[in-house]
Amino acid sequence: MLMQRRNFLGLTAAAAGVSLFGSGPAHADPAPSTPFAVGVRRYDWYRGSRPCTTYVYYPATGTPGGNPVTNAPAANGVFPVYNFTHGFQSSPQNSLFIIRALAAAGFIVPAPHFNHNFNDVNNGNTSRDVSQILTNTLALNASGPLAGRINTNIGVGVSGHSLGGMVTHGLLTAWPDSRIISANPQSCIDMGNPASSVSAKVLFVHGDRDSTTSYSSARQAYTEMPAPKAFLTFLGGSHTSFWSDSRFPATVVDWARWTMYGDTAARDRLPADAAGSDTRWEFVDNSTGPGYYNLLAQHSGKAADINGASTAAGAVLIQWPTNGRLNQQFEFVDTGDGHFRIKARHSGLFLQVSSNSSGADITQQPSSTVASQQWRIVDHGGDVISLINRQSGLAMDVWEYSTADGARISQYTYNGNPNQRFTRRRA
Repeated sequence: MLMQRRNFLGLTAAAAGVSLFGSGPAHADPAPSTPFAVGVRRYDWYRGSRPCTTYVYYPATGTPGGNPVTNAPAANGVFPVYNFTHGFQSSPQNSLFIIRALAAAGFIVPAPHFNHNFNDVNNGNTSRDVSQILTNTLALNASGPLAGRINTNIGVGVSGHSLGGMVTHGLLTAWPDSRIISANPQSCIDMGNPASSVSAKVLFVHGDRDSTTSYSSARQAYTEMPAPKAFLTFLGGSHTSFWSDSRFPATVVDWARWTMYGDTAARDRLPADAAGSDTRWEFVDNSTGPGYYNLLAQHSGKAADINGASTAAGAVLIQWPTNGRLNQQFEFVDTGDGHFRIKARHSGLFLQVSSNSSGADITQQPSSTVASQQWRIVDHGGDVISLINRQSGLAMDVWEYSTADGARISQYTYNGNPNQRFTRRRA
């Protein structure tokens, strides 16, 4: 067992905005429209005396599908780099379900084969090894069989599972690599505070019943990470149970294509590709400005609405038929500790409970750090949520289950009934 800064990880032999550097473009060329065959080449690299044997997977000529072909000719194109680091007592070959999906989608995927040492993961040596491997991979663009096939201008992506996920998170925190613009820590624990020198879009994947790496620690890491960010939870999932779930590679590839290629269609597929009764998808995206949402009461189908489109502090929240107006559109502003403030688009004011009493009005008020202006999301799946006020502990509630136009939206003891459930729909 080893201790991280806030949590413990027990591992045994049986339980295994866009950042630019230089003057390059924000994204690679348009994302490939069809999949590639996959090739692989082995490189026996070192960082000083430390062996960094790496299998580099890449888009290759030939028929898509099947196993990677050793030393296959590279496909035409210029492809971004997306590293994958395996977990304890594993290997790149045991991780082909994710590596092959990335390479087939148009990525150069350096996959080191480490004999993982717990101390080296915790003291940053392995994260520094990956940084060296990224440097060596980018250098392959200058000469050899991958010359001219690697995009060296936009930055790099990093991913990994378990100890590899910790190595990945370490590159965003304690041992930062400023070239990283996209990351995907899988089944990781928190390795430190986000580094100001890294500006990456980060997708976490974890099972919430993982007995090997703490789900709560990964949640803490997610909470601290600035947006854009996402978290795919496999409900009831263990440390590795989602490996055989097609939603896992589909979501990771979508994330990589959006963050590295600027493929907005891939971004828009994310909720559907991650969806299911046994998953929870969370996404905070500020990459194209604020996202605005309607909140539709499940029992009535009517929208949360600032009464009369008032811009005055103290105007109350009601329900009203949807009409497309800005007083029915709200931005969710992450407080960074698992809560959100809810900002009315038309006024710039925030939803706040007027007291701790059951039945108290919800009004709009100027921006503040008070707990009465902070809300916890209860995710019911399918974009349906409930909202619990941090100060009162009571839920946003259409009073007395009313279906009438103009009915008050106030607060009441949380029970999960339909008048406390709202479909959060992109405006």
